[in-house]
Amino acid sequence: MGRILAVLLTLVVLASCSAESPPPRSEPRTPVGLRQIEFHDPNGPDGERLLALSVFYPAEAPQDSAQPFTMPFFTGLGSHRDLTPTGRRRPLLLFSHGRGSNALYYAWFAEAMARRGYIVAGINHYRANTYDSSIDCLANRLWQRPRDLTLAANHLVADEFWGPLIDPDRIGVVGHSQGGFTALWLGGARVAPDRYLTFQQGIKNNRMIPESVRARLPLDAEPALDVADPRIRAVFAMAPGVIEDFGMTADGLAQLRVPTHIMVGARDTQTPPGPNAAFAAEHIPDAKLTVLEGDVDHEIFVNECTPLGRDEFPEACVDAPGVDRAAIHRDIAETAARFFDEHLG
Repeated sequence: MGRILAVLLTLVVLASCSAESPPPRSEPRTPVGLRQIEFHDPNGPDGERLLALSVFYPAEAPQDSAQPFTMPFFTGLGSHRDLTPTGRRRPLLLFSHGRGSNALYYAWFAEAMARRGYIVAGINHYRANTYDSSIDCLANRLWQRPRDLTLAANHLVADEFWGPLIDPDRIGVVGHSQGGFTALWLGGARVAPDRYLTFQQGIKNNRMIPESVRARLPLDAEPALDVADPRIRAVFAMAPGVIEDFGMTADGLAQLRVPTHIMVGARDTQTPPGPNAAFAAEHIPDAKLTVLEGDVDHEIFVNECTPLGRDEFPEACVDAPGVDRAAIHRDIAETAARFFDEHLG
């Protein structure tokens, strides 16, 4: 089947809000703990790096006086800091945020999965996040992203506190936007070296970037070629992009052999479904694609926002008329839970 026809069929058949979808389970009320931790990578490309994680997990009930962890501009959240984890080993989900974003922008998803029994580790990608970023990490050394996730898994599995809580044989990966691309990459998809070099060259030749900055940008595809983590058992990618521009071809996508589910808004203006989510799903063996119907755009996967958040960050917080972000989040969480329950147990 040709690519265009496949995309059209996907848009019609795999809409997420289909009347044929099974009814959702009731929302679980398991308390969610949140621990923010930092750890060192002694072998970074420029020396030692400090990486930050936000880890969400099923926990014992907080004391009545405990206050939920608050985040300015966001609503609908309910985790508590440093609660006592419940005691058995659980699957681990690694989470990769979008370009220039951070792990806590997706706290709604992490909380929803923690309530369903998963430990979710969201990383602030090194120097490519809201609070600390540089152009070389944001838009040149993209291979650092999957490396960050592998290092996070290594740290957690070996850690005295987290190791006994995690089942190392049940690890999945989730990501949004550039993080969705990262999730595919970590799961086994590969970039073509010549195309990745072309991508890097485009950044290095961008005259809007000061010459002193461009001079330090590497042209080297080698670190980007073998970044898959063999421990990954399932991939859940939200609005991944930009697939071909970053160097991922049909042949490279076909190397992803673990179960994969891709979600995207039908009206995504940043990573349009056709050349990104649908293209990836067409070439990843047995991948499933869910297209969120209606005027659902790219930022639907970010936390719900307060009125102040919508005023301050309309591009991330304001949806088209008729789009109910809270309801869509419930559908996304239900789809993700079913997917990971099937493939991680």
